[in-house]
Order: sequence, then structure tokens, then C-alpha cells
Amino acid sequence: MNKFRLAMSIACMTAFSVNAATLIPSKGVSILYINGQEAEAKIGKNELLDGETQLVIRMDKQLGKGSSKKVFTSDPYVVTLNVTGEEIKLNHPVARSAGEAENAFRSGDPQWRISQDGSDISYTQEPLPKKKGMLPFMGLDTVVSDYNADKGIHFVDGKKSSATVAPVVAAATTVAVASTSTTSTVKSDKQMAKETKPVSQPQLAIEDTQNLDQLKAWYLKASKSERKEFRRWMIDQE
Repeated sequence: MNKFRLAMSIACMTAFSVNAATLIPSKGVSILYINGQEAEAKIGKNELLDGETQLVIRMDKQLGKGSSKKVFTSDPYVVTLNVTGEEIKLNHPVARSAGEAENAFRSGDPQWRISQDGSDISYTQEPLPKKKGMLPFMGLDTVVSDYNADKGIHFVDGKKSSATVAPVVAAATTVAVASTSTTSTVKSDKQMAKETKPVSQPQLAIEDTQNLDQLKAWYLKASKSERKEFRRWMIDQE
């Protein structure tokens, strides 16, 4: 009986190692979402299941030296790749200055450096569509959900489903709103546990700093009228 249990344990461990991989982002890369769910660690390691995987990522990095130092924050990108190995490393496009980073992203096709078990891996990408207004990615969870709904992409238990899901039809406004409301109020035990999971103080400090840097970058990019509109909005929130 003991030998049988040992054999079963070894088999389970082997199956897990085959079906899971570790995603390791380089400094300056933020992992925002994995298969429609918020990443466990934005700037740390994440576990990936095998198969087709969707990542929502962006570049967040301070570039330059001395007085030319500048925080560069790219728009989020949806990157899709096929996970078959054990370790995936993700690095941002080559950029030694803010100007070089802006050039890398200007075309909408930045060259992320992604490898799987030491070899370059192919991937597809697309900029995450922006909302209108000064803060186009405010409420990122909704932006990602809307993107997947529009594309007919559906995930089950953290993996992309092979079933075809029809995009939401604009004419069915009432039904769509009701469905969205129901979905937002019903959450799985896993999601609830994730939301209540305590976060270490160092991680909170890093993420708060990144959010502040991003808000500053957006404000500086905004026009005078957009800045004025944003200041009015801030006053209304007090």
C-alpha cells in the first residue's frame, strides 16, 4: 500500500511539472493579467498552465541618467503565446532612454524579448484598446473583460476555452447590463480568497510608487483642457 501511494505521489508531481511553467518578468516589465485574471505578482514570478496563454503586460521603467532620467510607462499590450515548457522569461524591448522606448512602442508592434526554456518563442500581440478620456485605462479589469468579450475569448478554470463565444451585440443593451451586474456580484471562493489575501508592505510600496508614476506621466501627456477636466474630477471626489 505504501509503495502504491508513493508511486501515485510521484505521478502527480510529474504531471504538475509537465503542465505548469514559471513566468519570470525582467525589471521594468509589469504582468497585469493572465488569462483574464489579475496576476498574482505584477513584478514577480507567476505560474502558468500549459497551452495557449493570454498576458496583458506593459513596460514600466525609469530610463536615462542624471537630469535626463524619466519614468516611461507604455500602454498595456495583449500578448498571446503557447506555453509548453517549464520557464518563460519576459523582457521589454531594447530601450536605454525614454526616447528610445517611445520609438519602440510608436509603431504599435514593440519587440518584446520572450524566451521559453532558453529559446526564443513566437507570440502575437495587440495594443489593449483605450477608453475615451484622460485616463483611458482607468478600471483596467473592465477594459480587459470588454476586450475579451468583443473578441469572443472565454476562459474556464484559468485556461482558454475552445468553445466559441459570440461577442456581445450592441443592440441587446438591457440584457448585457443585467448580465454584467450579475457577474460582478457573484464571485468564486478562489476569487474571494485572492481579494482578501494580505499583501506584503514592500510589494504595496512598489505598486503604489508605480501607480503614482503612471498618473504623473498621464497628467504630463494630457492637454490643458484635459488637465482642467481632471482637476475638476478630483475636486468632485473629495
